[in-house]
Order: sequence, then structure tokens, then C-alpha cells
Amino acid sequence: MAPSIRQLELQHLKKMRSTIKRTLLSAVKIALPIAFWLLVWQSLALIVNRSFLIPTVTETFLALIDVLSAKNFLKVVLLTLARILAGLLIGTAAGILLSFLSYKFKVVNLFLSPLITVIKSTPVATFIVILWIMLSANVLTVVVAFLMVMPIIWQNLMDGYKAIDKDLEEVCDVFELSFLTRVRVLIIPTLMRYLIPAAITATGLAWKAEIAAEIIAYTKNSIGQQINDAKYFFETPMVFAWTFVIIIMSITLEKLTKYLLGRFKV
Repeated sequence: MAPSIRQLELQHLKKMRSTIKRTLLSAVKIALPIAFWLLVWQSLALIVNRSFLIPTVTETFLALIDVLSAKNFLKVVLLTLARILAGLLIGTAAGILLSFLSYKFKVVNLFLSPLITVIKSTPVATFIVILWIMLSANVLTVVVAFLMVMPIIWQNLMDGYKAIDKDLEEVCDVFELSFLTRVRVLIIPTLMRYLIPAAITATGLAWKAEIAAEIIAYTKNSIGQQINDAKYFFETPMVFAWTFVIIIMSITLEKLTKYLLGRFKV
């Protein structure tokens, strides 16, 4: 017997209530921790009572409004973003190319592996200081981001190549599949499982390294320069405000990277 209109309305109402309940529960799970840490922050600021050490939440919020309403805000953010994206794209492309060459030619892997180890083991501050002597501030920040990205992409893709199913490779041999077909049906699906988490991790590290390079090298028209200027004048609320901007941009960039790479899953 088909359900009546009343029964359908009740079922729909139950689904709506369930959806609203889940939404509210999710909102509470997000809001409660944030409220807790804001309370801790505000309490510490009031106890210390020195805004140049720990500004209050209100002081930081007002500073954030000043940051967002500044005439050069968009220019500063876009130039920093352009440098980080340049480092990310070049580093990712280099990591993909070098991992392929290392996989296909053992001699490339033999000579490249020590270099990758050195890059991964060297503190980012050391790279910044060394490169600062040789490069302009704008180029320096791109190179530093590149050095953070390339080894991670290379290493994860090397692990991906090793994880390619040997049995499936034999099946490809039996059916005499072309190289392009093998790439499409076997190699890319395997490598994407390693590339996506590598790219997300590399994005976060590159972003942090980029800001650090901008601060140390005092890169003009950059977020790092804004933080440096605020530090010199003990404007700690401005430092906190710019840090908030950095965190939001970093999270957004990582989410965007995950979304875009996820669309290339095959």
C-alpha cells in the first residue's frame, strides 16, 4: 500500500529535523573549541596586561579590521600569494620530472638522492640566509618555496612508483598495451594516491617557509614586511592580525590544492 501524503510529509519532516540536528551538532563541535581557546587567550592577555606581549582578543580583532581595510592589503596578499604559487608550481613540476627520471634511470637516482637528503635535512632558515647573499628578496622567496616542495613531491612519487602492482604490469605486457594506455590505467591512478597527500603537505610547508623568507629578507610588498614593520614598533596586535590572515590563507590554499588534485583522480 502506497504511503499517504501525510506519511510522506512526516518522513520529510523527520529528515529535515535530522539534518538540522546534525548541522547544529557540527557547528557546536567547531564553535566550542574555538570559544574555549579564545577564552584562554583573553584570560592570559588580561593577566599579563601588556598588549605588546599578549594583546587581547578585542585588540587583535580591531587590528585585523585595520589590516583588512588598508589600501595595500590586496596588493600585499596577492604578491605573497603569487610568489608562493610560483614556488609550488615549479617545485611540483620539478619533483614530478625528477622522480620519473630517477625511476627510469638508476644513475639519476644515484646522484640525486644525496642532494634530496641534504635539502630535506637543512633548516629552512639556513637556506634563507645563504640564498639571501646571492639572490634578490623576490627570487629568494620563490626558491625557498621550491626547495620545500620539490623533495616532498619527489620522495612520495618515488614511493608511488615502487608501489605499482607488478602483476598488473605483467597483464599490460600480456595484452601488449601501449605506453600511454599503461600510464592512464595503471601508473597515474597509483601515483595520484601519493601525489595528493604530498602536494597538501608541501603546500603547508612552502607557505610557512615563504613567510619566514619574507620576514628575514624583508621582501617589499609582502606579508613578511608587514609583520616586520609591526614588530619594530611593538605593534603586537598587528602581528597577531597578520598571523590570522596567514592561517586562513594557508588553510584555504591547502583545501584548494586538495580539491583541484582530487578532480584529477582516475
